[in-house]
Amino acid sequence: MMKTEKSKILSNIFWMTFDKVFILLLNVFVTVKVANHYGATEYGVYQYAISVVAILEVLGSFIDGRVVKKQYLETDPSILVWNVTIARLMLSLISLLFGVCVLFVATPDFEFTLIFCLLLFNSIINGSQFGMINRYEYLCRSKVNVLARDIASVLGSLLQLFAVWKKLPTYVLAIIVLITTIQNLFLLFFLYHRDFGITAWGATDFVLIWDMVKESIPLGIAASCAVIYSKRDTVMTGAMLTKADVGVYSIALKLISVVQIALSPIRESVYPGLIRLYHTDKKRYEQRYIQITATLTWIFIFGAALSFYILPKLMFLMNREYEAALPIYKIYIIGSFFMYNAALRAGHFTLIHRGRILMYSQLFSVLINLILNYWLIRSKGLMGAAIATAITQALSLMFFNLFFKKDGWQVFKLQLLGMNPVYIFSKVIFKT
Repeated sequence: MMKTEKSKILSNIFWMTFDKVFILLLNVFVTVKVANHYGATEYGVYQYAISVVAILEVLGSFIDGRVVKKQYLETDPSILVWNVTIARLMLSLISLLFGVCVLFVATPDFEFTLIFCLLLFNSIINGSQFGMINRYEYLCRSKVNVLARDIASVLGSLLQLFAVWKKLPTYVLAIIVLITTIQNLFLLFFLYHRDFGITAWGATDFVLIWDMVKESIPLGIAASCAVIYSKRDTVMTGAMLTKADVGVYSIALKLISVVQIALSPIRESVYPGLIRLYHTDKKRYEQRYIQITATLTWIFIFGAALSFYILPKLMFLMNREYEAALPIYKIYIIGSFFMYNAALRAGHFTLIHRGRILMYSQLFSVLINLILNYWLIRSKGLMGAAIATAITQALSLMFFNLFFKKDGWQVFKLQLLGMNPVYIFSKVIFKT
């Protein structure tokens, strides 16, 4: 890669990491205030609704961001963004219909129904930003996305603190999420119009949309499965235990986001360069794959070790009813290791047109996760839900590769090599 491209990637990583750290620090204070004020039961109802909506949102992954980024090499960017936006809106509307069906079947109380409907509408607004965000990511200009999101997050945090101060009901939190998303959309749209204009307004190409959907289907199913088994434990905890347990469990999930900060910024920033490298020099592509995997793996190891020292000191800020979140977090650390080590796996299978490997491995993972959750939640409670997710992540992200012959074995080998810290300095090693 040219020096200028490396500079763009490093700048992009910086801004995406800054975004994660900024949101994390913002949430440390706000989440403590909100969770302590509403208590584990009320906060658990809110988090339960978020988890159900997150599962419904998996339909949006049938337009996969990696597939879209590949299209920039052969499609006018403005036309691509317009069609991606239309596609995501259509998928979001289908999710909305499924959500209405869930309400008819579940017949929950009024507060949950109101929170659930607000979050469903929020997911539609959120999906309409996908095309613009994807284009900025492809161009390694995530600074724009970050500034829009962080400004909206500050507003959302202030409104949440106002809700706590005025002792407003839990559903107000969902209204605040919706307000924040709308503000983010308008700001992002303004910045996008400033940078690119809206030259493809109405240029809908259903053939292009269908081609992207077809290529995204295996990846979408795989991503859906990953979301389902990562959120199912929360949903099954709420069904098999109590909403207070959901509140405690959700705090553990927020804690695990601390060590996952670096994952998305590095993965999303390097992927456009890997696309180009794959098409020009496959040997260098493989070398770069190992180097990035090793870097991510050891960033995680150091981050996880540091979190074991820091997080117990932060838990004193929470009510005592949330103390059980820390042991759950420690179980989740195991699964997060495999997330870092397999960060480039899905992108690689997309490039070699083997998305079905992801689909089959994740479908099998969902089945295993269902069995493990049912068995372990009954026998070990909240710890059982965390153990089920950690086992599933290890199997789906690494060991299931061994069932897919040449391509699967190759990725298993690359991930194994990525556990060796010496490959971080592969620029020297590969020359010898």
